[in-house]
Amino acid sequence: MKPPLAARLAAATGAERNPIMAACLRAERSCALSRQGQLDEARRAIDELQVQFAWQPQPAVSAWLNLAEGINHYYRHERDSAAALDLIQRAHALSRAAQMAPLHALAAAWLAHMCLVRDDMTRMAQHLVEALQQARADHHGARSRACLIAANAYHLAGSLERALPWYTRARVHAVADGDEATLASLMHNQSSLRSHAVRLAALFDGDSLAHAEDARIALLGSESSGHYDIGTDNRALASTVPLEQAMLLTTCGRWKDALALFETWFDAARREGFDRLEPCFLADMALCRLELGDADGALRDAAEAQTALTRPCDVDDRAIAQAQLAHVYDLLGRPDEAALLRERARRDLAAHEAEQARLLALLDGALGGIDIAGA
Repeated sequence: MKPPLAARLAAATGAERNPIMAACLRAERSCALSRQGQLDEARRAIDELQVQFAWQPQPAVSAWLNLAEGINHYYRHERDSAAALDLIQRAHALSRAAQMAPLHALAAAWLAHMCLVRDDMTRMAQHLVEALQQARADHHGARSRACLIAANAYHLAGSLERALPWYTRARVHAVADGDEATLASLMHNQSSLRSHAVRLAALFDGDSLAHAEDARIALLGSESSGHYDIGTDNRALASTVPLEQAMLLTTCGRWKDALALFETWFDAARREGFDRLEPCFLADMALCRLELGDADGALRDAAEAQTALTRPCDVDDRAIAQAQLAHVYDLLGRPDEAALLRERARRDLAAHEAEQARLLALLDGALGGIDIAGA
């Protein structure tokens, strides 16, 4: 693999004699730093460049700064931030007007990313095709992001078979670019989606402990992802791995270990924009407390989980949370509440499976004509 991307961009910036090109390289490095979780350093570079070009704006610098600020905002604030989307859309439009084809392809790939996060699958597919068609074969940044989004989308649609070739292409481009942040994202996303599938099976196929071995294997994958983050000093979305592990530990029946991770990382997850997962976290915490003998604490967490379910939440996560809460209320001797939650969970699961089928058809239609081997 090449030297790390951020270090390579820093060296290129120092060697560049054209001040406009040097500023663009510095903004590009800011994007890399934000994706590694080095948000304050990335923000300082953005602020300095904005001051430097405040009185004499340059189209190329402005386009790069909008992308850099959008990515920084995305990692600093809510994952589905409207402000981040707006900034990346500006980068997309400015790069097209300035005929900056490489940046335009990269911005299209990031728009596909943002649309996937915001559950706007039609636009996600459109931007994905745009990025893949416009990026040069050696534009590893745009292609790795686009291939990663294609893989994630197929994985979300329930087809690991279709996702795997796209994961492979994303890894090839990330390695070629020395892009440790994308490799970390690839590991995170594969681990997270695998864990999610294990939890769905555990909650809807019978006793969750029957799936403890699958959860244990998924836990090993999550731990590997965490070790990679430590080895590469990747600080982006720091709560993701430990909370994923907490949910898997709950499935494994390791109540004390799971609860310790939830209590350590729950507030950080809120700060990092994972409030949509609060119902899942709280439902698991309620079960852990109950199994550890704290019925009052379990009831408090269960009540908070039900309140959290009234706020925006992905339908599959809502299904998981409600199924877990039904189990908690069964153990508490409240069968009527359990039955109501279980029925809602089944309806949400059916809706999720219908969404997966629609997404799979959309992706096959959009990407069917693209040669994955050359992506």
